[in-house]
Amino acid sequence: MMHRRGQSAVEYLSVYAIAFMIVLVVIAAVYYMWTRQGTATPSCDISTDLVCTGFKITQTGNLTLIMRQTTGHSITITGINCTAEENAAQITTPVNVLISDGEMGNVSNGQPCYLASGSIASGSIGNFYKGKLFLKYTETDTLMVHSVIGRIVVKYE
Repeated sequence: MMHRRGQSAVEYLSVYAIAFMIVLVVIAAVYYMWTRQGTATPSCDISTDLVCTGFKITQTGNLTLIMRQTTGHSITITGINCTAEENAAQITTPVNVLISDGEMGNVSNGQPCYLASGSIASGSIGNFYKGKLFLKYTETDTLMVHSVIGRIVVKYE
C-alpha cells in the first residue's frame, strides 16, 4: 500500500513540474518578443542583379548607397528615390552613374530619403529608417530601360 502512495506522490509532483516548466517557457517567450520589439536588422534588397554592398544614412536623412551589378551589361543608373511612402510613384531623382558588369559604384552619395509624409527622413543615431528604393537604369549596349523597386532598412549614423 505504501508503494502506491509514493507513486501517486511522484506522479502528482511530475505533473506540477511539467506545468511549471511550460509556464516558464511561455514567460520567457513573451519576454523575448517584448524586448526585441524595437530592433531591426539593416538590410537592402533590390534585385538579384543589383546588390547593395554598402549603405548608410545620416541623421539629416542623406543616404549613401554602394551597389554591385551583375546584369551582364554595363549599365547607367539614371534615377534613384528613397521613400517610406507606401504607394509612391516611381518618381526618381536624376543621377548619372556608370557601372560595368561585375563592378561596384556609388549610386547615391547624399541623396535624401523621405518619410511617408514627404519630409526628409531625419533621425537620431541608433534609430532605424525603413523605406523603398526606386532605381532606373539603362543598359548601355542595348539602351533598354529598367525600373526596379527594393526595400531598405538602415540605422542612422
